[in-house]
Amino acid sequence: MNNISGGYYIVSATERPNYTCEKVIPKSLLSASSCITSFYPSLDVLWNGDVEEKRKYAQALLISNTEYEKLEKWIMHMSHLNLFGYPNVFVDVEYAKTFYRNWVGKTLNTKIIGIATLEKYINELIEFESLRDLLPKDRVVVENLLLRSNLISEDKRKLLGYEILGYIKGTGSFHSYLCNGLEKDYSKHFNFKVNNFGLMETLEEAEKCATFSNEEELESEEVLWIPWAIYEYL
Repeated sequence: MNNISGGYYIVSATERPNYTCEKVIPKSLLSASSCITSFYPSLDVLWNGDVEEKRKYAQALLISNTEYEKLEKWIMHMSHLNLFGYPNVFVDVEYAKTFYRNWVGKTLNTKIIGIATLEKYINELIEFESLRDLLPKDRVVVENLLLRSNLISEDKRKLLGYEILGYIKGTGSFHSYLCNGLEKDYSKHFNFKVNNFGLMETLEEAEKCATFSNEEELESEEVLWIPWAIYEYL
Protein backbone atom coordinates (compact mmCIF):
# COMPACT_ATOMS: atom_id res chain seq x y z
CA MET A 1 0.00 0.00 0.00
CA ASN A 2 1.22 3.50 -0.85
CA ASN A 3 1.04 5.66 2.27
CA ILE A 4 1.16 9.26 1.02
CA SER A 5 2.56 11.96 3.27
CA GLY A 6 0.41 14.78 4.62
CA GLY A 7 3.44 16.39 6.23
CA TYR A 8 5.40 16.32 9.48
CA TYR A 9 4.49 18.24 12.61
CA ILE A 10 5.74 18.91 16.12
CA VAL A 11 2.83 18.59 18.52
CA SER A 12 2.26 18.40 22.25
CA ALA A 13 -0.08 16.12 24.16
CA THR A 14 -3.21 17.89 25.31
CA GLU A 15 -5.99 17.39 27.82
CA ARG A 16 -9.26 16.03 26.51
CA PRO A 17 -11.56 18.92 25.49
CA ASN A 18 -14.56 19.27 27.79
CA TYR A 19 -17.03 18.90 24.94
CA THR A 20 -15.81 15.38 24.09
CA CYS A 21 -17.15 12.22 25.67
CA GLU A 22 -15.08 11.29 28.71
CA LYS A 23 -16.42 7.72 28.60
CA VAL A 24 -14.74 7.21 25.22
CA ILE A 25 -11.85 9.68 24.91
CA PRO A 26 -8.83 9.46 27.28
CA LYS A 27 -7.82 12.30 29.56
CA SER A 28 -4.69 13.05 27.51
CA LEU A 29 -4.50 12.73 23.73
CA LEU A 30 -2.62 13.55 20.54
CA SER A 31 -4.08 15.01 17.39
CA ALA A 32 -3.00 16.30 14.00
CA SER A 33 -5.55 19.11 14.31
CA SER A 34 -4.64 22.50 15.72
CA CYS A 35 -8.24 22.74 16.94
CA ILE A 36 -7.24 20.14 19.54
CA THR A 37 -3.55 20.48 20.33
CA SER A 38 -0.63 22.91 20.15
CA PHE A 39 1.87 22.86 17.26
CA TYR A 40 5.43 24.17 17.10
CA PRO A 41 6.57 26.59 15.86
CA SER A 42 3.72 29.09 15.65
CA LEU A 43 3.96 31.22 12.51
CA ASP A 44 1.24 33.45 13.93
CA VAL A 45 3.89 34.59 16.41
CA LEU A 46 6.92 34.41 14.13
CA TRP A 47 5.26 36.31 11.27
CA ASN A 48 2.68 38.47 12.96
CA GLY A 49 3.60 38.73 16.61
CA ASP A 50 4.90 41.92 18.16
CA VAL A 51 8.11 42.14 20.18
CA GLU A 52 6.37 41.31 23.45
CA GLU A 53 4.60 38.27 21.97
CA LYS A 54 7.90 36.99 20.63
CA ARG A 55 9.60 37.51 23.99
CA LYS A 56 6.86 35.53 25.74
CA TYR A 57 7.10 32.79 23.10
CA ALA A 58 10.85 32.50 23.72
CA GLN A 59 10.13 32.19 27.44
CA ALA A 60 7.57 29.46 26.78
CA LEU A 61 10.18 27.57 24.77
CA LEU A 62 12.73 28.17 27.55
CA ILE A 63 15.18 29.72 25.11
CA SER A 64 17.01 33.05 25.12
CA ASN A 65 16.06 35.96 22.90
CA THR A 66 19.21 35.26 20.89
CA GLU A 67 18.14 31.66 20.34
CA TYR A 68 14.67 32.84 19.41
CA GLU A 69 16.16 35.08 16.71
CA LYS A 70 18.07 32.07 15.33
CA LEU A 71 14.84 30.04 15.36
CA GLU A 72 12.93 32.73 13.49
CA LYS A 73 15.65 33.17 10.85
CA TRP A 74 15.85 29.41 10.30
CA ILE A 75 12.09 29.04 9.92
CA MET A 76 11.94 31.99 7.53
CA HIS A 77 14.67 30.36 5.42
CA MET A 78 12.77 27.06 5.38
CA SER A 79 9.59 28.91 4.42
CA HIS A 80 11.27 30.66 1.49
CA LEU A 81 12.43 27.25 0.25
CA ASN A 82 8.87 25.86 0.65
CA LEU A 83 10.18 23.28 3.11
CA PHE A 84 8.04 24.65 5.93
CA GLY A 85 4.60 26.14 5.49
CA TYR A 86 1.76 27.88 7.21
CA PRO A 87 0.66 27.22 9.82
CA ASN A 88 3.20 24.60 10.99
CA VAL A 89 3.98 21.81 8.50
CA PHE A 90 7.43 20.48 7.61
CA VAL A 91 7.73 18.90 4.16
CA ASP A 92 10.55 16.53 5.23
CA VAL A 93 10.93 14.80 8.58
CA GLU A 94 14.64 15.72 8.78
CA TYR A 95 13.75 19.42 9.02
CA ALA A 96 11.24 18.67 11.76
CA LYS A 97 13.97 16.77 13.60
CA THR A 98 16.37 19.70 13.24
CA PHE A 99 13.85 22.12 14.72
CA TYR A 100 12.94 19.68 17.48
CA ARG A 101 16.57 19.03 18.39
CA ASN A 102 17.61 22.69 18.40
CA TRP A 103 14.66 24.44 20.02
CA VAL A 104 11.98 22.27 21.65
CA GLY A 105 13.11 18.70 22.25
CA LYS A 106 14.69 19.26 25.66
CA THR A 107 12.11 21.58 27.14
CA LEU A 108 8.58 20.68 26.01
CA ASN A 109 6.44 17.57 26.11
CA THR A 110 6.33 17.28 22.33
CA LYS A 111 6.50 14.63 19.65
CA ILE A 112 7.41 14.67 15.97
CA ILE A 113 4.55 13.13 14.04
CA GLY A 114 3.94 12.40 10.40
CA ILE A 115 0.51 11.83 8.90
CA ALA A 116 -0.22 9.63 5.92
CA THR A 117 -3.10 8.07 4.08
CA LEU A 118 -3.68 5.81 1.10
CA GLU A 119 -3.24 7.17 -2.41
CA LYS A 120 -6.93 6.61 -3.21
CA TYR A 121 -7.92 8.95 -0.39
CA ILE A 122 -5.41 11.58 -1.49
CA ASN A 123 -6.93 11.46 -4.97
CA GLU A 124 -10.42 11.82 -3.51
CA LEU A 125 -9.31 14.85 -1.51
CA ILE A 126 -7.63 16.47 -4.52
CA GLU A 127 -10.81 16.06 -6.57
CA PHE A 128 -13.12 17.11 -3.72
CA GLU A 129 -11.23 20.38 -3.20
CA SER A 130 -10.32 20.87 -6.90
CA LEU A 131 -6.68 21.37 -5.92
CA ARG A 132 -5.42 20.84 -9.46
CA ASP A 133 -7.41 23.87 -10.59
CA LEU A 134 -5.28 26.14 -8.42
CA LEU A 135 -2.00 27.58 -9.63
CA PRO A 136 1.01 26.37 -7.59
CA LYS A 137 1.55 29.89 -6.23
CA ASP A 138 -2.05 29.94 -4.96
CA ARG A 139 -1.73 26.68 -3.05
CA VAL A 140 -0.45 26.40 0.50
CA VAL A 141 2.47 24.08 1.21
CA VAL A 142 0.30 21.15 2.28
CA GLU A 143 -1.71 21.29 -0.93
CA ASN A 144 1.42 21.19 -3.11
CA LEU A 145 2.70 18.33 -0.95
CA LEU A 146 -0.50 16.33 -1.45
CA LEU A 147 -0.36 16.86 -5.21
CA ARG A 148 3.21 15.52 -5.31
CA SER A 149 2.04 12.31 -3.58
CA ASN A 150 5.31 11.74 -1.73
CA LEU A 151 5.53 8.56 0.30
CA ILE A 152 5.74 9.01 4.08
CA SER A 153 9.21 8.46 5.54
CA GLU A 154 9.77 5.02 7.05
CA ASP A 155 12.83 6.10 9.04
CA LYS A 156 12.75 5.31 12.81
CA ARG A 157 9.04 5.61 13.37
CA LYS A 158 6.21 3.88 15.15
CA LEU A 159 2.52 3.86 14.35
CA LEU A 160 0.47 5.55 17.10
CA GLY A 161 -2.92 4.92 15.49
CA TYR A 162 -5.41 6.46 13.10
CA GLU A 163 -7.33 9.74 13.23
CA ILE A 164 -10.26 10.91 11.13
CA LEU A 165 -9.24 14.28 9.69
CA GLY A 166 -10.88 16.72 7.31
CA TYR A 167 -8.65 19.09 5.38
CA ILE A 168 -9.64 22.80 5.39
CA LYS A 169 -8.86 24.11 1.90
CA GLY A 170 -6.47 27.04 1.68
CA THR A 171 -5.42 26.89 5.34
CA GLY A 172 -2.90 24.05 5.60
CA SER A 173 -4.90 22.81 8.61
CA PHE A 174 -7.17 19.89 9.48
CA HIS A 175 -10.29 19.38 11.52
CA SER A 176 -10.40 16.25 13.68
CA TYR A 177 -13.39 14.04 14.33
CA LEU A 178 -12.97 15.30 17.90
CA CYS A 179 -13.63 18.92 16.84
CA ASN A 180 -17.15 17.85 15.96
CA GLY A 181 -17.79 15.42 18.80
CA LEU A 182 -18.18 12.62 16.29
CA GLU A 183 -17.00 10.06 18.84
CA LYS A 184 -20.55 10.21 20.27
CA ASP A 185 -22.02 9.21 16.88
CA TYR A 186 -19.39 6.54 16.37
CA SER A 187 -20.21 5.03 19.77
CA LYS A 188 -23.92 4.86 18.91
CA HIS A 189 -23.36 3.01 15.66
CA PHE A 190 -20.17 1.01 16.19
CA ASN A 191 -18.15 -0.72 18.87
CA PHE A 192 -15.95 2.36 18.94
CA LYS A 193 -12.75 2.38 20.98
CA VAL A 194 -9.57 4.45 20.96
CA ASN A 195 -6.14 3.95 22.47
CA ASN A 196 -4.30 6.09 25.04
CA PHE A 197 -3.64 8.74 22.37
CA GLY A 198 -7.30 9.07 21.38
CA LEU A 199 -6.52 7.28 18.11
CA MET A 200 -8.11 4.24 16.46
CA GLU A 201 -6.06 1.07 16.41
CA THR A 202 -6.78 -0.20 12.89
CA LEU A 203 -7.17 1.22 9.41
CA GLU A 204 -10.33 -0.83 8.94
CA GLU A 205 -12.03 0.85 11.90
CA ALA A 206 -10.86 4.28 10.77
CA GLU A 207 -12.15 3.70 7.24
CA LYS A 208 -15.54 2.66 8.58
CA CYS A 209 -15.78 5.79 10.74
CA ALA A 210 -14.59 8.07 7.93
CA THR A 211 -17.25 6.72 5.56
CA PHE A 212 -19.88 7.25 8.24
CA SER A 213 -18.63 10.80 8.87
CA ASN A 214 -19.21 11.75 5.23
CA GLU A 215 -22.91 10.82 5.26
CA GLU A 216 -25.04 13.85 4.38
CA GLU A 217 -27.45 13.57 7.30
CA LEU A 218 -24.62 13.69 9.84
CA GLU A 219 -24.03 17.21 11.12
CA SER A 220 -20.31 17.97 10.87
CA GLU A 221 -17.84 20.30 9.17
CA GLU A 222 -18.20 20.49 5.38
CA VAL A 223 -14.93 18.70 4.71
CA LEU A 224 -13.98 15.34 3.27
CA TRP A 225 -13.30 13.08 6.24
CA ILE A 226 -10.39 10.71 5.61
CA PRO A 227 -8.58 8.12 7.77
CA TRP A 228 -5.00 9.24 8.44
CA ALA A 229 -2.23 7.15 10.02
CA ILE A 230 -0.36 9.04 12.74
CA TYR A 231 3.32 8.09 13.11
CA GLU A 232 5.75 9.20 15.77
CA TYR A 233 9.33 9.80 14.62
CA LEU A 234 12.05 8.89 17.09
